Amino acid sequence: MVAKGLLVSSIVLMLAQGLRGTALAEVNRHRALSLHSYAQSAGRSLYAQIDPMGSSASASEYPPRLSNLILPLPPLVLPELLLPPYDFPSFDSERLDQELQLYLQYLRTHGKPDILIVGSSRSLQGIDPAALEEGLAKQGLAGLKIYNFGINGATAQVINVLLQDVLTPAQLPRLIVWGDGSRAFNSGRPDSTYQKIIASAGYQRILRGDRPIPSRTTDWEIPTFVTTTNKSLANSAAAAAVAPITTDLNEQGFQTVTESYDPNTYYRRFPRVSGRYDRDYDNFDLQGEQTAATIAVADFAREHGITLVFVHLPLTRDYVADPVRRSYEAEFQQHMWQLADQERFMFRNLSQQPALMNNGYFADPSHINRHGARAVALFLAADSTIPWRIARSAPPNPQGTQR
Repeated sequence: MVAKGLLVSSIVLMLAQGLRGTALAEVNRHRALSLHSYAQSAGRSLYAQIDPMGSSASASEYPPRLSNLILPLPPLVLPELLLPPYDFPSFDSERLDQELQLYLQYLRTHGKPDILIVGSSRSLQGIDPAALEEGLAKQGLAGLKIYNFGINGATAQVINVLLQDVLTPAQLPRLIVWGDGSRAFNSGRPDSTYQKIIASAGYQRILRGDRPIPSRTTDWEIPTFVTTTNKSLANSAAAAAVAPITTDLNEQGFQTVTESYDPNTYYRRFPRVSGRYDRDYDNFDLQGEQTAATIAVADFAREHGITLVFVHLPLTRDYVADPVRRSYEAEFQQHMWQLADQERFMFRNLSQQPALMNNGYFADPSHINRHGARAVALFLAADSTIPWRIARSAPPNPQGTQR
């Protein structure tokens, strides 16, 4: 009763501060219709009780409870409006800030995803979550929810911070697909994205024990009040209470890139850089802090019963035709195969998969466009060696092994 009293007080306070008239009028109209319907049905089977022996008792013998008066009413919009908006200092990464706001909305609207995609911009625009859902549905796994949490410039260190420090284990699914390439694991080049994040005001708050998304994202929500009958009204009213997010991402966190790579025109606008001078391979080192961060991610995944799948995303033929790049990429592939075996995560190498190297699938020599993102997603969905079914099965022993 105390909790209900607090809820009512909060509702009254919010109304006094100016809830939008349209949403309020709709709620009142909806409740009035249901009260009228309820009044007509009072005294009938709604309040009939069944005793432990199986005999029926009338409403006159059992007075109605408070829950009987509340639960038959239509779902309320107001508890949705009472949910606090995203309010956390910046991580000095515009994309991370955007993704956190979108992910909060996703958690509140859809709940925790079944599969989370992480990585740099190569993953952000390179694995279409909607297409992956479609492909898995064709494999008999309809209804899986997938979110893409790609971050521009993300390295292994950034992914480690995201999974262990920024998000909570309760906000992570059973299956994580980490899509990227060798740049994210080169410890020899400066990691400016990571350095900005750990020096940011947002990360300082994390060090003090706060998280940008609370462990429970719907602390003030009453589940029995939230159903599809008022979903559109709830969404519109909730959106009015939260500042709009200016972003080029869709609701699943995915960036749709429409540009198509044509070497004949691309190199008229941009210089052709030899692999010898490609900064992605500066001081190429696969044994430093990025590898340590990868091991930390794998340890974290095992500890929390999460299946981790790393996908080496496709590259164009002319990109890997350069002998220096080809040598570095071969070294990276060998490194990841060994690391995956050692740390018990899955490694799938699509970097030179012929079916995915069509120039029409790329926006530039190493970044995929929307057509390629769909092709990659469908290719992955058809890979029977990836344990997609684990995304909806019962949690395993957290210390279980992965192959």
